[in-house]
Amino acid sequence: MSVKAVEMVRQIRDRHYQETKDLSVEEQKALIKEKSERLQARYKAAKEKAAPK
Repeated sequence: MSVKAVEMVRQIRDRHYQETKDLSVEEQKALIKEKSERLQARYKAAKEKAAPK
């Protein structure tokens, strides 16, 4: 199995561009903050789930 890293990065960049192309700077900042908060919540939940009891 080979990883096509360049293609993956291009797809990610294209998707991010499509998501943000019509947003103002403030809207982009809000989007990044929202995504960051969701990622942190997922990380925290996974960490709590994996913690020994």
